[in-house]
Amino acid sequence: MFNVELSVSSFGGHAVVALYGNLDLAEVAGLASHLITAVAACGPSIIVDLAGLELIDSCGLGVLVRVLKWTRERGGDMALAAPQPQIRKFLSATGLIDVFCVYPSVEQPRAAPGRPSPCRQQRHSGSAATAVRSGTAGSRRTIGPAE
Repeated sequence: MFNVELSVSSFGGHAVVALYGNLDLAEVAGLASHLITAVAACGPSIIVDLAGLELIDSCGLGVLVRVLKWTRERGGDMALAAPQPQIRKFLSATGLIDVFCVYPSVEQPRAAPGRPSPCRQQRHSGSAATAVRSGTAGSRRTIGPAE
């Protein structure tokens, strides 16, 4: 069974969506609506707390990728925080560890209040902001338009 807890962080103004249990085909529609609600209410960027997520399948990853693309198209971002080892291993095996910004804790992407994105603050310095939009900054891959 999958549960979603939506909480809004006052630190930096980012929404934090905490996931618990198993995320599979039966649960993706519910997750998509919660994530989009978080972006609409608190956007443009959100943090997804994976500490309580025990299992995710390709359908679950697919919805995270779609919402990431949707947030980036609107000038935001979606960071993943505190994945358990088996979730991190699945992200690595699929190559998505290089698409998402993945942090060891929820506090890390919120550490710089006032930044427009919890992820992009880690990916650029100086004039590299253009590189982030074009997908050439660091080792991050783009999954679609970032603007």
